[in-house]
Amino acid sequence: MIAEQIASMGMMGWPLAVASCLSFALILERLITYATLPSLGRKGMHTLFDEVRGCASCRNTKDSVCKSLRTGKGIRQGIAVLLSHSSASKTMREEVAGLWLLKQKRTLHSWLKPLMLIGILAPMLGLLGTVMGLIDMFRNIAAVQGPVTPDILADGLWVAMFTTAFGLMVAIPSLAAAHGLGVWANHYMSRLEFAMNHANLLLEGLKMDEHGLADEAEGTACLKAVAA
Repeated sequence: MIAEQIASMGMMGWPLAVASCLSFALILERLITYATLPSLGRKGMHTLFDEVRGCASCRNTKDSVCKSLRTGKGIRQGIAVLLSHSSASKTMREEVAGLWLLKQKRTLHSWLKPLMLIGILAPMLGLLGTVMGLIDMFRNIAAVQGPVTPDILADGLWVAMFTTAFGLMVAIPSLAAAHGLGVWANHYMSRLEFAMNHANLLLEGLKMDEHGLADEAEGTACLKAVAA
């Protein structure tokens, strides 16, 4: 039955059906990907920064924090990359962090452009189907011997206009999802950049809290062990 309805829209019916399936699959894939991203909440970041601060104080990065962070995902993996280059200069670590962030950005923004392309092409395919439907309708009217009844016009117009409506029903969710998911990805990337920059400064021995204020507290277990 669905196949008959798609075929009734003419030659543009199947391209629109394929576009709608691709759009749904891409949106679902992006939603699952973003939903499984590690959380960047304040509590988790505070704990992570404490680990990095303690590691920087102990100068034992490869044996302590890095070992536990390498198996992590998201920001913990990025921090592990920084810690594995703790002996390098701050500028070199910034370059390494920049490459890692670029890789994360590509991952987060993948499939958003194809989704936007579907949103742009779908209404054009619908409009093309409408125009072709109107051409067929007038061809059928010309072939009618005798008066043209409203039934003939209504049937042709319904098929032609439904193609445009179908194209819009594919385009609107695709464009909305592409822009909405893009905003989501940009927000997550900004949090990643903040965390990586913060961790890089902590590796330099700078003591500060998550707001950037100077933190004079020595609240790490490793630092207490060294003092003892």
